[in-house]
Amino acid sequence: MITPTRKPVYRSLADEEKYFNRQVNQVLYQIERTIANLKTWRILHTGYRRRYETFTDTIAAIIGLEFHRQAF
Repeated sequence: MITPTRKPVYRSLADEEKYFNRQVNQVLYQIERTIANLKTWRILHTGYRRRYETFTDTIAAIIGLEFHRQAF
C-alpha cells in the first residue's frame, strides 16, 4: 500500500515529496470515487421492483447517465 509522505515536525515537505503526495492522492481519489459509485449501485442487489420487460432499458439509462455525469 502506498501512502503520502507525512510532514515532519522540524521541516516542511520538499518539492519532490509534494509532487509524490500529489500523484498518490490523485490515484487514491479515483479509487475512492469508484468505491463510492459502486456503493450507490447497491440498489441493483435488491429485487427489481418494476416489470422485467423494462429491466434492460432501465440499466441502459443508468449506464448512460453515469457516463454522462463522469464526462463533465
